Amino acid sequence: MTTWPPRFAVAYEAMAAIVEQVKDGNLQDRVHCVMVLSEEEACATETRRAACHLMCEMYKLGVEVILDPGNIMSHKKLIPTLEKYPNNPILVVDDDNAQCKGWLQTFIRDHEQHPNDIIYGQSLSHVELQGDKIVEVREPFSFENAGKVTINMKPANGASGTLYPKHTFTDPRFFDRELFMRLSPTSDETWQWAFAKIAGKTFRQLSSNNMPFMLSFDPDSALWHINKDKYTDIHNAIAKEIPEYLEALKKEAAQ
Repeated sequence: MTTWPPRFAVAYEAMAAIVEQVKDGNLQDRVHCVMVLSEEEACATETRRAACHLMCEMYKLGVEVILDPGNIMSHKKLIPTLEKYPNNPILVVDDDNAQCKGWLQTFIRDHEQHPNDIIYGQSLSHVELQGDKIVEVREPFSFENAGKVTINMKPANGASGTLYPKHTFTDPRFFDRELFMRLSPTSDETWQWAFAKIAGKTFRQLSSNNMPFMLSFDPDSALWHINKDKYTDIHNAIAKEIPEYLEALKKEAAQ
C-alpha cells in the first residue's frame, strides 16, 4: 500500500483492516505488510508531523515502512516493494478501502491454486484495439468473471487488490523511473498492465470477496479524476516507445 498527505488518516484505517485479517487468519508467517511513502512528501515541512504520526501508527501495527526517494506517485505502490522483495509475490491495495472479511484468505487460496496468474479483485475497464490504436473503455464492474481468466479486462489495481506472482516483471525497462514517469506518470496500473501483456502473463479475477467498503476521503484526491480522459493516450504513449506492447496485444487478438 502507498498513500499521500490527503489520505494519511484514512490509510491507517485501510491498513489496520488488513492487519486484522492477518491476525484473524494466523497469517503472520505468510503475509508481510508494507506501507510506502514518498520521502519528498513525508519530509515536507507542512506534512512532516502527519507523516511521522502515520509511520508511528504503522510501526505499532507491525507494518514495515519504506521511505522512497523523490516522488513516483502511485508507482510507489509496487516499485519500491518489488525492488526490495524481488522474489516475493506482491499484493497491491488501495489506501481508501477496507477490504471485506475473507478477502485476504481468498487471495491466498486463489494464488495457491493458480500460482502463475495475476489475480485481481476488480476491473472497471477493458482495453481494445482499433486498428493500430489502443483504446481503454470504462465499464461497470461485473461479477460474471469471478474466478475466471480474462483477456482484455484491465485491473483496477488497488480497488480490491491485484496480486502479482514473483518474477512477473523482469524487463529492466519496467523499473526505469524516468521512463514510467514520462510515459505513464499517474497510472501505475496501466504501466503494469502493458509489461504484463508483453511478458504474456495470464489475468484472473478473484473468485470472491472482491467488494471492499469505501472509507471516507476527499474524492478530489482520487487519481481517476486525473486519468479518466487520459488512459487511451497513456496506452499509446507506452506503445510508441515500447512497440512490443502493441505487438503483444495484436498477437493476443489474433489467437
